[in-house]
Amino acid sequence: MSEAPKFNKRILVAPLDWGLGHATRCIPVIRNLRALGCDTWIATSGAQEKLLRMEFPDVPFLNLPGYGVSYGKRGVMLRLLRQIPVIRRHIFTEHAWLQNTIRDYGFHGVISDNRYGLYSEQVPCVLITHQLSLQLPRWAAIFGNGVQQMLYHHIEHFGECWIPDTGYEPSSLAGAMSHPVTLPDVPVKYIGWLSRFQPGSEMVEERQGILISISGPEPQRSVFEEKILEQIHEVKEDIRLIRGMPGTSTLLEVPGHVTVYNHMDAHDMQKLMKRCRLLISRSGYSTVMDAMILGTPLACIPTPGQTEQEYLSKRLMEKEWAVCDTQDNFSLKKLIEKAEGIKGVQASHLYRSDLKDVLCDWLQKL
Repeated sequence: MSEAPKFNKRILVAPLDWGLGHATRCIPVIRNLRALGCDTWIATSGAQEKLLRMEFPDVPFLNLPGYGVSYGKRGVMLRLLRQIPVIRRHIFTEHAWLQNTIRDYGFHGVISDNRYGLYSEQVPCVLITHQLSLQLPRWAAIFGNGVQQMLYHHIEHFGECWIPDTGYEPSSLAGAMSHPVTLPDVPVKYIGWLSRFQPGSEMVEERQGILISISGPEPQRSVFEEKILEQIHEVKEDIRLIRGMPGTSTLLEVPGHVTVYNHMDAHDMQKLMKRCRLLISRSGYSTVMDAMILGTPLACIPTPGQTEQEYLSKRLMEKEWAVCDTQDNFSLKKLIEKAEGIKGVQASHLYRSDLKDVLCDWLQKL
């Protein structure tokens, strides 16, 4: 077996701050860069920084403020559309920040996960995204062409676009989101599902217990948590509840059959996901990729008004890869009953990671 090539390159990796998913799916990117000999730096802030510092305590960090987008409790998509001017201003600001940062620290390349301002003519820059086609609500369909043109305008600032999905639409998780009719006018590479976990060939003991993972931006993270806590006493079997709040020490009062974690590192999370008989979570793309790769039975509750998660939940149901419900009608007990008998997707025939090969090809060009 040939030894992996080594690249003496300084690379900056920067995930978006909307929830923790963009940060967790950057973990395998960072691991591979370090294994390939790269001097890898991370640019982020807030909860994403806390999470990634736990995973990579010896990696240099640069403070890059988040977009600070507010989702609200109602009218999520309308609220997001109203904040487009704020988002575009952040894109302009982080672009200027990157120009100075490249000059000050001598980066050879940049990998941005959904941060559209992190492009530069000084060095090669890559955008990671699974959304080449945004899922708009029906009332916003009139804006579809304009939104698509604006999206591709931002993507085409980058040298390459990497899609964390399969290149074959029927086995794709993101479906129409990652397989639009027309691709942007830059090299697009499907790198396979991107997860901090790796499928294993070891035998899994009989799955037991319920794992509940609460994640995503506020205030919807807390709304979902409150609904869980109101109903958790109705389910008597062993429950592990992960709050998705790295760096928090607050304790919750819960029944004796419930164990609460504010956060969990990748190693321990993988062990729990391999052992549980059901994972209940948001239908965030990164969480779904994790579950598919590990073959964990999955029940999803999309964030209300977050059309990407609503589309993904519908696709998972149609593929019979998961059971899903809405937050408004959420019943923990009924959802668990609905999931009785489902099995995790055995992803070995679907999963293929081209991340290392794509990284090597890109690094050789720097």
